[in-house]
Amino acid sequence: MKRLALALLVVASLTAHAEDAKPSKEREALRRAQAALRAAQEQQSTLQADKAKAEADAATAHKDAAAAKAQTAGSAARLKAREAEVDALRAQLQAAREAQQQGEAQAAEREQALQRQLLAAHQESASRQQANQALSQLLERSTQALSDAEAKNHKLYALGQELTQLYIGRSRLDTALQQDPVLGLTAVRFEDQAEKLRAELAAQRVANR
Repeated sequence: MKRLALALLVVASLTAHAEDAKPSKEREALRRAQAALRAAQEQQSTLQADKAKAEADAATAHKDAAAAKAQTAGSAARLKAREAEVDALRAQLQAAREAQQQGEAQAAEREQALQRQLLAAHQESASRQQANQALSQLLERSTQALSDAEAKNHKLYALGQELTQLYIGRSRLDTALQQDPVLGLTAVRFEDQAEKLRAELAAQRVANR
């Protein structure tokens, strides 16, 4: 603007001076002044365009800077969120590893406990098997002893029956001959039979166990 005003003053001065000068010099001076004015106007227009472009570029740069700043802030926020997610995943992974180790330790303890229980069960089974074998042998001996006792009881019963029949079947003559002091043969025969029956009874007696 200052340059344009200066150019206008120069043109006016030259115009005023041309009134006193010759016409050729006036025209020359006027042409120069008009050319200078046009150059000044063109220069002013160029400067204004440059200023407008610079202001537009500055506005665009400011906008780009603000956008870059916002983008940087957003990237920083996203980075911080990613770091928080990574930290959370690391914590979860560590917790999972600890849980796995704890589970493996508990499984090993349960396995050892089951092995101890299995060993105790085997030992108890072996003890019971031995006890069952001993009971089976005792039952077998008891059964055999009971069978023997039953057989001896049958024999004793038969001997008792034989004694009863012998006692009942004695005749009066046998009784008289048994009481006769001279003819004591019958008494001797009865004593022999009685001794034989006592021996058989003693043999068939069930012994105390």
